[in-house]
Amino acid sequence: MIRTSLLATYLACVATSFAVPTSNDKLNVRQAGLSERKFTCNSAVIDFSDPQALSKFNVEWCPQNVYQNNGTLVWRLSSECGTTITYPLDFQYGKIEGRIRMAPGSGVVTTMLLAGPAPSDELDWEWVGKDTWTAQSMYFVKGQRVDQEAQYFHTPGDVAQDMGAGFHNYAIEVNKDSIKWYIDNWLTRTLPKTDGVPFPSGASGTRMGVWDGSQTSGWAGTVDWAQGPFTAEMQWFKFTPYC
Repeated sequence: MIRTSLLATYLACVATSFAVPTSNDKLNVRQAGLSERKFTCNSAVIDFSDPQALSKFNVEWCPQNVYQNNGTLVWRLSSECGTTITYPLDFQYGKIEGRIRMAPGSGVVTTMLLAGPAPSDELDWEWVGKDTWTAQSMYFVKGQRVDQEAQYFHTPGDVAQDMGAGFHNYAIEVNKDSIKWYIDNWLTRTLPKTDGVPFPSGASGTRMGVWDGSQTSGWAGTVDWAQGPFTAEMQWFKFTPYC
C-alpha cells in the first residue's frame, strides 16, 4: 500500500481525529516552526533522568501527554490526543539517536523522524503498535514516496526482541552522499545518493512522539481505547551534527 509522508499523515490525523479546526492556525504553526529552524554545529546528549530534560524540547501538541517519570520521557496516547515534541535545532549532516520503547497496541504509532519545511523531505523510524517485533524505515522527497514500501527490521541477532517490551537504540544518520538507519548500533539500511534519483537532502529537524493511526487507510489498525492509555518511552536522546 502506498503511504503518504508520515508528517503529512500525522497532521491530517490530528485535524480529523482530534477535531482541530485548520482555521485556528495550529497546523500552520507546525509548518512555520519547521520553516524557521536554526542550524547548529553543537552536539547534545539529553538524559531523561535529569528532571529538566524535557525543557530542552518544544512540545508542539497535547502537553498533558508528555512528561518525565522514573528516568524516562513518556509519550502518552489517550482518546483525547497523542503528543509531538521537536528538538529546537537542526543540522545539515549528522545523526540523531534515541533509546526508545515503542508503544504497543493496534492503531498506535510511535515515531522518530527528521523533516524539513513543507513540502517535506522526511526520514523516518516508525513503530506500528500492532506489530511490536519490527521497526519501519521510510523516506520521502518533497512529501512524495520514492520507495513505495516501507522496509522492516527486527533487533540484531538471531532471535528478534519485542520492541514494545524493552528499550533499544534507534538512529538516523544523514551524510552528503547517503542516509543510514541503525538499531542497537547495527546498520540496518543504507540509502546511497544516486544520480537522477530523488534524494531526501532537506530533512533536518527532529520530531518524535505518538499518534492515533486509526484514521489512516488501514495499515496502522484501529485503536481500542478500552485497552489504553498507551505509552512509549525514551531514556535518552543524542543529537550529533557533522560540522
